[in-house]
Amino acid sequence: MRQHKFALIFSPAELERHYYREGLSNIMVTTEQGLRIQLALRHFTPFISDWGIRGYFLLTLDEHNRFISMQKIADI
Repeated sequence: MRQHKFALIFSPAELERHYYREGLSNIMVTTEQGLRIQLALRHFTPFISDWGIRGYFLLTLDEHNRFISMQKIADI
């Protein structure tokens, strides 16, 4: 298992523009180590609020870099 931490601030306007209008289904994040990871937006659904997506997250991947889980570990 591999774990990566990253912060994400994605405003409601950005969500509306990218997801609802343009139909994009992925978000690119940059981890603390500088690694860029593309994640399906569906993994963020539990974390969407009136303020969009805001938080510090812990991503867990398997040995083949497949999604296992993601936790919000802090508000920002």
